[in-house]
Amino acid sequence: MPEQLPHTSHADARSPFGRLSARYRVLPLRGRRVVAGTAAGAVLLLATAVITPIALQQSDTTASAPAAQAVDDTTSTVPASTVNATAVTAISATTGSVAGGSTLTVSGVDVDGVTRVVFGEQEARILSATSTEVTVAVPAATGFSPADVGIAVYADELRVDGDALSYSYDITSPVDAQMAYVFTHWNDYNLAEYGSLVDTDCANFASQSLLERGWTMDEDWWAEGTGDDFDFSKAWVSSTFFMNYVEEHPELATALDDTQRDQVKVGDIVQFDWDNSGDRDHTGIVSKVETTDAGTQVYYAGHTDDTDYRTVDEAITVIHPGASVYYWSIA
Repeated sequence: MPEQLPHTSHADARSPFGRLSARYRVLPLRGRRVVAGTAAGAVLLLATAVITPIALQQSDTTASAPAAQAVDDTTSTVPASTVNATAVTAISATTGSVAGGSTLTVSGVDVDGVTRVVFGEQEARILSATSTEVTVAVPAATGFSPADVGIAVYADELRVDGDALSYSYDITSPVDAQMAYVFTHWNDYNLAEYGSLVDTDCANFASQSLLERGWTMDEDWWAEGTGDDFDFSKAWVSSTFFMNYVEEHPELATALDDTQRDQVKVGDIVQFDWDNSGDRDHTGIVSKVETTDAGTQVYYAGHTDDTDYRTVDEAITVIHPGASVYYWSIA
């Protein structure tokens, strides 16, 4: 069924070294038995000449074995992280927007071996790599909340950043303010400032997020009061009337259909027509956009069947099979 318009209380006005080995070979000294007459002194002298080198040979051999073992033990303890050629030396930025989306360059030696870059808990997408630089797309902060996080750089399973990189997320743009609000209140309604509408609060919440983003109320899009005193215009609380309002204000947003997902961005508005009747039955706020070889996946947050990261595809193929989806690219 199409979204039902809530009752209004008044008219609308507002990413080895191989082990070193050492081999020691001791060449034995050889003595010869010589018969040089019958003099006992001569025999004794010969015996002394033979025995002494043999004793020295044994002493040299005994000393050499521990030396060889010592060399082998030292080389076997070289840490793997010190022998990997990939090493990070710098990053191009240390602060940025909670919504992410900017690019960051990781510089170093043989960094084309980097396979992963992680900001706190969020994986960054690698855009390009050379032997000296890797460029990544900075991911959004967890929950779009300001925070200081570490950056971990991996070459396969080995960390190559030295555990010394950090990044500071902050609210620096209108979309940051919007998304911070959305992720604070998607499941914790802001009843201190607004009223809520049972079963039809989606457009109300989307409107609140746009106000946080910097939109201003006017005579056709407004709300005031809380609780039983909550009052509003149709465009503030109705998905269909919101569509009509934005169509009349092209300076605020540009209409996109589902063939234009590659143009959708975080903070845009997504609307659904569950029954393909031409109106709009549900409204959400785009919370994530993923681009893979398989295509673009759009996620949204919102009220009424509250969610933070539901995919548009789930909504139109599982929850409401055959439904249509539209987007508003916010200026």
